[in-house]
Parts: sequence; structure tokens; C-alpha cells
Amino acid sequence: MINLIINESRKLIFRRSFIVYLIIIFGLVALVGGINKYAYSLNSNEYFEQKAGDEGEPVKKTIKKGIPVFTYSEDGKPVTNLEEAVKISRSNLLAAQAKEKEDYPNEIAYAQKELDYYEAYLKKGVTPITTNNGGESAGSFFSSLGGILSIVNMLVVVVASMMVASEFSDGTIKLLLTRPHKRSQILLSKLIVCLLFAAFVTLFTMVAAGIVGAILFPVQSFMLPASVMLGTMSALKAGFVLAGTNYLLMVLYISVALMISAVFRSQALAVGIAMLMVFSSSIINTFLSLLIPKWEPLKWIVFNLLNINELGRGNSIPGDISLVAAGIGLLLYSILIYMLTVYLFKKRDVALT
Repeated sequence: MINLIINESRKLIFRRSFIVYLIIIFGLVALVGGINKYAYSLNSNEYFEQKAGDEGEPVKKTIKKGIPVFTYSEDGKPVTNLEEAVKISRSNLLAAQAKEKEDYPNEIAYAQKELDYYEAYLKKGVTPITTNNGGESAGSFFSSLGGILSIVNMLVVVVASMMVASEFSDGTIKLLLTRPHKRSQILLSKLIVCLLFAAFVTLFTMVAAGIVGAILFPVQSFMLPASVMLGTMSALKAGFVLAGTNYLLMVLYISVALMISAVFRSQALAVGIAMLMVFSSSIINTFLSLLIPKWEPLKWIVFNLLNINELGRGNSIPGDISLVAAGIGLLLYSILIYMLTVYLFKKRDVALT
């Protein structure tokens, strides 16, 4: 079994495409960082103010660059003082709590996170980075892992699809089965290598996001909160949480890709179906968000669980599923799909290859 894993690892690592994958990941992280940096540099730092009794168009005013704008007061004026931002956030929380919780659950949660975020910075005596004084910090860029997770998932799907399908297309599956290994062991070795590859590219993406963020954006401690949506969660922890939730997605995508490539012997079909899951989930989830409040069991449909990255970003998903519950659900789906793959692979007639 160990020899199978070593052999599969060598076949993956010594391919030219392996280095290309890493170059693509780092290049895309740098590209996204550069685009963000350029977009923030175009920030006009302007706002509109309408004084009481004035008629006509509001007066346009400009905020000097470098001055942070945390939030806006009730009369629409920008708040540049952190202590005042805390007071306004506390008032917003009290106002949200005064409403019916059932009707405004997201508003209450956001107000609490905003208050926690500003209080954490006020306690540390540090000014948060905003679009007016730097765009975003290296820590907040790291916490999003460069914003290229969908591309990373696609690369993992390609590798997983290639693991089994290439054995059929190259005709090496017959030679592989002549060795004293069970088919289940062969498939398990490929699964383990895919999971190791997914873990490696995840860590590489984290390193790339940290390096690019430190080069392009103002550097603050990664132990400071990453964003308002994450409350007091530090940028470092937020990055690891998002990496963990996305890894669970990779496990499911790998299971699906292995199953399709093992059953239909087609890498293109395996990649296509897995990519269809990635990009069609947002469309399907639009309908699920309307149906789940009426039929709560629908929240356990796999397409709803594919939103787990939103939980890693501090948002919620339809059905108010917790991060732990969503993770367990994805793992159960992955195990069931893999068990079906093993059964079908054992029954596969390789003589037709």
C-alpha cells in the first residue's frame, strides 16, 4: 500500500504540470492583489452631504487620503474617529436588538460583529486599515487566501480526474492490476495522493497570499481582526478557517471526480461534472434559499452544503447550519460517494480498455 502511494506521488510530482499548477496559483494571487491595489488607488474619497434646509443637489466633499473612514453617522457624515465608531456601532446593535429577532436575525448578527471588530482595535490602540488609508491590510488579504479558491479547486479536480482516467487512456490499468494489490487499495492510494495534493496546494496558496499581501498592502499584525464580518477573529485564524472549509469542499470534489473517471474512464467528463457542481451551485442555491424556509430538511442537500466557505468568511447559509454540521455533512457525502466508487471500480471490466 505504501509503495502504491509513493508511486502515485512520484507520477504526480514529476509531471511538468505540477510546477505549472504552482506558478498559476502564485500568479493569480499576485494578479488579484495587484487589481485590488489598483482599484483602491482610484478611490476618490468623496462623499455627499446635504445640510438641513438646503435645496438642490447635495454638496460633494472630499476626505483627505490617509484618513480612515470607519462608518457613517445617521446624517450621512463619515466617521473617522475610532471611539465614535464604537459608539455608533453600539447604538446600531441596540436598535437592531429592539426589533423582532425573527425578522432581523442577520442585522443583529452584523451589528454585534461590527461592534466587536471596532472594540478589538480600540482595545489594542491600533487603527484599522480601510479603503481610505490603504485599501486593505496584508492580514485581510491573507484571510481571503487571495480570493482564488475556486481556481485552486479546479486544479485539484483536474488532478483527481487524471489519477484514474489516465490509467485507462494510457492502457496502464491492466499492468497495474497484475500486481498483488486489490482494486480497493489501488483506488485508496489515488485518493490519499489527491488529498495530500489538495493539502499541499492549500498551504501553498496560504503562503502565496501572505507574501503577496505583505508586499502590496500595509502590514498589520495577523493577530488583529481580519474584517467586520468576522468580528474579533484574527486574520491568521480566519485564513486557516477558510482553508479548512475549502479543504472539505476539495474532498467532495475529489470523490466526485474519482467516481466519474473510474466509471466512465473519461477525464474530460470527470472534470466537466465536477466543474458543473462548482459553478451551478450558486444558481441552485438561489432556489434553495427560497425553499429551505418552507421545507427545512432541504438544507442538507449537498448543493446547500457547498456554501461552507461562506461560513468560513463569517456569513450564514440557508437553514442556519453551523460550521461543524456543514463539515460533517460534506464528509458524509464524500464517504458515500467514495464507497460507491469502490464498488463500481471493483465491477469494472478493464478488458474493454
